[in-house]
Amino acid sequence: MARHAPEIPGGDKRRTMLMLIGGLGIISGVVYLINFKLQALLPQFAQVAEIKIYLRLFLILSVIYLAAVVLVLKNQATSGNSPAMLGLVVLFAVFFRICLVPAVPSALSQDMYRYIWDGRVQQSGINPYRYPPAAPELEQLRDERIFPKINRKPAVTIYPAAAQAFFRLFYLLAGDNVSGFKGFMVFFDTMTLLALAGLLRLHGFAPARVIIYAWNPLVIFEIAYSGHLEGMAVFFLVAAFYLHGLAKKNGGVVLLAVAGALKLYPALLLAALLNKGNRIKGLMLFTASLALLYLPYCSVGRGIFGFLPTYLNNPYESFNLGLKSLLLTVFPGLDYARFSLVFLLILLVAAVVILLREKQKLAVLRSAYWLTGLLLLFMPASLHPWYVIMIVPFLAFFPSPAWLLFSSAVSLSYLKYTAPGEIMPTWVLLAEYLPLSALLAAAFFLKYKDLGISIPTLFPARTRKELTEVEK
Repeated sequence: MARHAPEIPGGDKRRTMLMLIGGLGIISGVVYLINFKLQALLPQFAQVAEIKIYLRLFLILSVIYLAAVVLVLKNQATSGNSPAMLGLVVLFAVFFRICLVPAVPSALSQDMYRYIWDGRVQQSGINPYRYPPAAPELEQLRDERIFPKINRKPAVTIYPAAAQAFFRLFYLLAGDNVSGFKGFMVFFDTMTLLALAGLLRLHGFAPARVIIYAWNPLVIFEIAYSGHLEGMAVFFLVAAFYLHGLAKKNGGVVLLAVAGALKLYPALLLAALLNKGNRIKGLMLFTASLALLYLPYCSVGRGIFGFLPTYLNNPYESFNLGLKSLLLTVFPGLDYARFSLVFLLILLVAAVVILLREKQKLAVLRSAYWLTGLLLLFMPASLHPWYVIMIVPFLAFFPSPAWLLFSSAVSLSYLKYTAPGEIMPTWVLLAEYLPLSALLAAAFFLKYKDLGISIPTLFPARTRKELTEVEK
């Protein structure tokens, strides 16, 4: 009798992993499919505020997400490089996003309506930095569907030049269609999954680790539901590091300039891309790319900065800040605007230090990860939940429990809008920042006290020796 061929080592584990991830994906898919329709499906939720509905859904999805991340990272030796696993992760990720595209973005943020408005203004031949929506010069553009939902009607736009160019393009293609605008953001976000999987493979990591970004509920809701610009900005950011990893350094700098002209803060990461051999050329190319993107809007002179100076200097715009709120509470006499300047200077010094270091291979990504973490800790004005999306792609390489948990906890900040007087509850700030601070401090202590273990290795990537070899 012929003997059966021996089973491929790890075959059972791979099948089990596919079933487990598939099961978690199905449960998550049901939650995303229900989304805010929970109020209509269950009468007991009819009078519950949409933000509180969101936080209930978000909690369930976060638990599933963290379980899936741990499963993938703990079993990446057997299934991390499996095309079937990568396909399953991406398939569910796309499905999650599609579920939210048709939903009206009313519960969390209405920034999407400003995007459409800025596109409409440009399509009418008017510079979006010239007039605020409330200006009489734009009265003929007002309607009953988009205009009433715009934030800061007396203020000119805050969004940078590349964002404005895309707003005009999207308006040309989709008009006032909110779901159409969100669909464009989801398209770029889906492209981020592919670029990130390629970047992981390029550095020798298991592509299935893309689940850290692909299934992150913060990423999914803030892009697919609220339609935030991070859907585009993070794509150009990841693509920039991918091109850099392919030794196409000039292309990487140009794409990072596009990311910086979409959301500004990715510009800080230029320091991670440049080394001694291309610092001057890279800085010149980056500056020239930004200048080219801003050129069509320069007719307004200083007005090209839009609402940004007010945003940085007005305490009213402060939202969900950790360290800055703490310092202003301890030292109430300190000037808010000067504090913003100090934080900007700290970030600039950190960028210069990184810029002057020689960085190869994985050290480039690690430098970008450190800078992004510092940016979130020293954010000078506001830390809205969607700003945290920027660090999530780097967690696929450096899966810090501190930042993974923070990417879930930061959504608690929406409770400010349900609190009396819309004053942020103190317990919310503590729930966000105490675990983050404690875990970051513990990771720092354990790493630099040479105890032979660091908190990030709870999610093993490679041994320290292997990482050292890669960085060489």
